[in-house]
Amino acid sequence: MRKLLAVPGIQYLATRFGGAALRRWGFDAKYRSGAWSYATEPSAELVQIVERYARGGHVLMLGCGIGSIATVLRPDTFASFLGVDLSPAGVARANRQCNSKVRFQVGDMLQFQSEQKFDVILFSESLYYLRPWRRRPLLARITRMLAPRGRIIVTIAQPRRFAGILRMVRRHFRVREDRCFKDSQRHLLVFS
Repeated sequence: MRKLLAVPGIQYLATRFGGAALRRWGFDAKYRSGAWSYATEPSAELVQIVERYARGGHVLMLGCGIGSIATVLRPDTFASFLGVDLSPAGVARANRQCNSKVRFQVGDMLQFQSEQKFDVILFSESLYYLRPWRRRPLLARITRMLAPRGRIIVTIAQPRRFAGILRMVRRHFRVREDRCFKDSQRHLLVFS
């Protein structure tokens, strides 16, 4: 089964439409094959945005993958960073970056619960892996985990392809920033 999940078309279907176990195996196959090795360097602009909104507080990244942004955030800009990803292979790589302020755990963003309040909840290229009808309920639930001045940050590399996400957020949430990154077509949404 896992060899079958390494086939690109099957992998696409599994990671977007499969159940949690099938999605996890599909994501693991991406990491093991090296297909997601590019995900090691977050954009400087995204780093600055997260640092600005974190305000020395707590950061949660859902769909963190290998959590590369945690290695480049200035330590004085956040109190804690928690990355959650469905892929044990991604989290195993991310765990190499753990320290007293940064930690990672395997988990499904659809099931994630926390009593802690976060100043930033980040979905960097991860929200579109969810089925469309699950996105809005997840975001509505996650807003209850925001600190009083907390923000959700979503990035989307293909805004035309995932225009439905942009419309849904604009329609149902209080948007603070809605723009393309300065040097790319990648889209940024900041909202609460």
